[in-house]
Amino acid sequence: MIGMTLKVEMLDGQIHEAPVTYGVACRWEDAHTSTSISKFLDDMKFKQLAWLAWDALKTKKITVKPFPGFLDEVAEITFIPKDKPQDTPLKQPD
Repeated sequence: MIGMTLKVEMLDGQIHEAPVTYGVACRWEDAHTSTSISKFLDDMKFKQLAWLAWDALKTKKITVKPFPGFLDEVAEITFIPKDKPQDTPLKQPD
């Protein structure tokens, strides 16, 4: 999850992207002590995903309402996978 980006579309048409950083992931764990990241990814709940997006946007310095108000303004949240490294052949020594 760390290194992924969240695309957050708001009901008013604004679209934001914010990365899931170590800080965001750690704060998510602190706020959701009854589950784990692996359980979250396997059985995603709307509120947990919205909290992750809300904190990621705040961390990126995008102005958002307090969490309850933010929930009423979100249209869609999408994970954008991190780029996979290109398969680069190893250079053989001369």
